[in-house]
Amino acid sequence: MKVFIDPGHGGADSGASGNGIREKNIVLDIGKKLQSKLEKYPDIQVRLSRTTDQYVTLTQRANNANAWNADLFISIHINAGGGTGFESYIFNGNVSSRTKDAQTMIHEEIIEQIGVVDRGKKTANFAVLRQTNMPAILTEMLFIDTKADADKLRDSQFINKAVTGYELGILRFFGLERSSAEGGRPKPTKSDLFIRQVQQFVVDYGYNITIDGIAGPQTKQGLIKVLQAELNKQFEKGLIIDGILGPKTSAALVTVRKGARGNITKVLQALLYINGFNPGPFDGIFGEQTYKAVQDYQRSNKLSVDGIPGRVTWTALLK
Repeated sequence: MKVFIDPGHGGADSGASGNGIREKNIVLDIGKKLQSKLEKYPDIQVRLSRTTDQYVTLTQRANNANAWNADLFISIHINAGGGTGFESYIFNGNVSSRTKDAQTMIHEEIIEQIGVVDRGKKTANFAVLRQTNMPAILTEMLFIDTKADADKLRDSQFINKAVTGYELGILRFFGLERSSAEGGRPKPTKSDLFIRQVQQFVVDYGYNITIDGIAGPQTKQGLIKVLQAELNKQFEKGLIIDGILGPKTSAALVTVRKGARGNITKVLQALLYINGFNPGPFDGIFGEQTYKAVQDYQRSNKLSVDGIPGRVTWTALLK
């Protein structure tokens, strides 16, 4: 899972200032500390929009997150204007349910950790929220020009609590919570993360399933729906999108070869992993690792071993 952290402002743009402190410095400190926490978890990748006191345009921040194919974008800011407390924002246009989930989960975890006035979950037409392709939120952590808030922002213990709030919210968003009886948050396993990526792929495609890291019937049905839709789109098969491997869908299956790219290959990679064979990155590219995984699957299931998923191999994977 890829988390893009955006410490606001930087360089000549200091952001808000007050009570002897500057926004650009505090948000960079929070961003770096959050990066250190998240990098403890296997298979969670983190990238910052800036790691030093440098100026980065709003469009560059969004473009960098999009180019990286981030799964979550978090922009960190400090408020000003004489108020107090914490608030968060998502884009005020059309957003996915996952974007709303991200805001709710991260907002709630931060409030629980820092115990300040909850100014609410809001919407706005901010550029980094409008221009990003993934779930994106912007947070405003206290008011730099309110002395009581500024005193908290100077307190390293308060900052650490805030960072923990971001961390727990992100883990919750990716479904990586552990019950209190088990002693806190787990390190996510590769299998959980891969299945969640697969499930997020199905959701992003337009089919609503629960993202729980469990490769059950709902995940298989969702993948069949994606496959049916792609067969219709690419090959005009005229299939009913029902998530059922019926005779018409079976007859419509196409051969995929090494070098192929796209959503059909992503479905293939997902099915290989669910069936216990590692295709490498879940990237929709039929490369060497996916080719070897197909061969291993065919060999294990006593099929003709050629590394080419035709109708027989597809049907076996989809059952």
